[in-house]
Amino acid sequence: GVALITILVYAAFTMQSYNPTFYISGLLIQVIYSVGSTMMFVSSMMQSARISDVKMGGTYITLLNTISNLGGTLPQTVSLFMVDRVTISSCQGTLLDSPPSCYMDKDTCVAAGGGCVTDVDGYFVLVALGTIGALLWKWKMSKMLLQLQNRPVESWHVSGAK
Repeated sequence: GVALITILVYAAFTMQSYNPTFYISGLLIQVIYSVGSTMMFVSSMMQSARISDVKMGGTYITLLNTISNLGGTLPQTVSLFMVDRVTISSCQGTLLDSPPSCYMDKDTCVAAGGGCVTDVDGYFVLVALGTIGALLWKWKMSKMLLQLQNRPVESWHVSGAK
């Protein structure tokens, strides 16, 4: 999903005019993403419902859902925070001996008659790093996750709960 969106974003920046194929592609990618996201959410909730301890009521399933939601939200927040920090841009078109950093001092660059030019877009850097990180994580953790998934339901329950 992310790879297709990245290709679409790249295409959007390189196209001179937008034709209907571009919009249809965007809509199709959004539909595929929506279906996949819903399937992941439902399967996650089914796993939480399956392993939750009935003796504890809704508290345990709420805890599991909270942890799941934090695990899905925090990476997005960190990614948005990091985009500008990994973007490499330079101040060009000034007569200054040492042009200022565009990340830290964009206003000085513009005031000196220059403009900030993006050399490496942080979005694409983060997509590449995220893809590599996800593949490495899957490679290292898939065996352990399958073992956790196949554990008996009782092993997830809080011992001694009455």
